[in-house]
Amino acid sequence: MASISSLGVGSGLDIASLVSQLVAAERAPTQNRIDTSQSRINVQLSAIGTFKGALADVRSKLETLQSGALAGLKASSSKTETFTATAADGAVVGDYQVEVVSLARAHKMVSGAYADGAGTVLANGDVEISVGGEPFTVTLGDGNNTLEDLRRMINESADNTGVSATLINEAGGTRLMLTARDTGTARQIAVTGMAFSEQQAAADAHVRIEGFDHYASSNTVTDAIDGLTLKLVAAEPGVSHTLSVGHDADAAQKAVTAFVNAYNAAVKTIGSLTRYNADTRQAAALTGDSTVRGAMQALRGAIGSGNGTGTFRFLSDIGISTQTDGTLKLDTQALTDALASDRSAVVTLLDGEGGYAERLAAVLDNVVGDDGQVETRTDSLQARLKDLGRQQDALNLRMEQVENRYRSQFTALDTLVAQMNSTSSYLTQQLASLANLTTQNK
Repeated sequence: MASISSLGVGSGLDIASLVSQLVAAERAPTQNRIDTSQSRINVQLSAIGTFKGALADVRSKLETLQSGALAGLKASSSKTETFTATAADGAVVGDYQVEVVSLARAHKMVSGAYADGAGTVLANGDVEISVGGEPFTVTLGDGNNTLEDLRRMINESADNTGVSATLINEAGGTRLMLTARDTGTARQIAVTGMAFSEQQAAADAHVRIEGFDHYASSNTVTDAIDGLTLKLVAAEPGVSHTLSVGHDADAAQKAVTAFVNAYNAAVKTIGSLTRYNADTRQAAALTGDSTVRGAMQALRGAIGSGNGTGTFRFLSDIGISTQTDGTLKLDTQALTDALASDRSAVVTLLDGEGGYAERLAAVLDNVVGDDGQVETRTDSLQARLKDLGRQQDALNLRMEQVENRYRSQFTALDTLVAQMNSTSSYLTQQLASLANLTTQNK
């Protein structure tokens, strides 16, 4: 009997191809369903991410409104060449007369001139440097005792308490200058083990506000007036300039404009994610999505509702109107006028208790917060993807079993055909031999 070494040898059929086609045909319906579902879910996840990002941007702009931008103050100097100012929490509206009597200076000490320059060899031993009463020591030794070595060791010392060393080359030689890194009399330098002279005396800043003297170790003065920081630029003793503190209209305009722009961008983004094209009969990734639809309804509801019984009750009262496509339109002049006429009422409308910012933030937190609807929706889609992954694994296993069954069946068929062919060949030979014998006997 003939033996079968590979599929198809006995029958002459391309059994490998037949098995492959049969398995592919059986796999196709389920595989197509899995692939289509995975593709659709991945598109939805991407769209959900875009939706979340758009609303998160709106949330961040609301946080700016809620951080005090509407009621914020701005400080300005009548002569910025002498001093500048910034306002923070604690500042109050008002004008102040400021005189910069003198600036803070850093203490400087300098060595004598060394004719041999940076390579001058110094005596071995310790050099102790103290800054504001805080000492540290560097040690000169053989092979590490030049003026340049001393400069390097001072600057690189891990114990350095606040001094910088510099080499200055002059006609008479090279000097080592030590400069305190911080200004003020509290950071004076003292040197032991080497001769130094004072190059510049340490000094505190002296500023006179409304005739009252104030001293500071730095030219950035933070504690002279509550909520205000002064940066002293130049001394101008005997001359006063005006420091004005008022409401920051520009910051309020920018904060409101940024919110409106972010809201409009979100509305347009969501529109593109949910649009249905009637001409092509094509739906967008989130067309009909309940999460998106519910979020937009809640946002529109919050935007359209009023707030209290104050001077301004609706967004339209301060120049923010809703257009037919759901976006907002900002009339900057109307907002400016509202801020000028009753700033506190604008703040109450937007950032007061139960105001627009608070209501919109609550809606957005419910949608894109850590435990919000988007998170739940995303988890659900991810769970479906995992389930499809399990279905894919099960399909692969089943198709492997189907392939093995087909191979087993065709192997049996191939063996049977080979046996029949062998038997046929044997019978043909025997009949031929019998016929020859008969002929010979005649």
